[in-house]
Amino acid sequence: MRKILILLGAVAAFAVGCGGGSSSAPVKLAGNPTNKGTRDLSGTSVTLEQNDFSFTPTFIKGGTPGATITVHLENKGQQEHNFTISAQGINKTLNPGESTDVQVTLPQSGATEFHCRFHLQSNSMQGAFFFKDGDAVTSSS
Repeated sequence: MRKILILLGAVAAFAVGCGGGSSSAPVKLAGNPTNKGTRDLSGTSVTLEQNDFSFTPTFIKGGTPGATITVHLENKGQQEHNFTISAQGINKTLNPGESTDVQVTLPQSGATEFHCRFHLQSNSMQGAFFFKDGDAVTSSS
């Protein structure tokens, strides 16, 4: 019995050490985005922090399909950052300490990807608006 308990403890420690579900991305994006969590969209606005080299939150879930929401951007980093959604013609640059609002149209279905065009080559500074885990990124608004 003791050997079984030791084995179960080792398996549990291994599973926790491998990063289990909490750090996994709910939407598949190109590369390896820095995942700073998921926030549920309640209402018609959300705050998105730009850090060196991530968005917080990285994923924004929910809302009404096709609705326009206000995204309040805050550059909390030490470098210039950008918020781009190519399919919607959004391309907003902020210097460190700046903030602004942009209007984003949620997809009818699937997910809409956003990124910092200055740090896209690293594939780390990106995120998505989505409705359910596993949504595919769409190329149009």
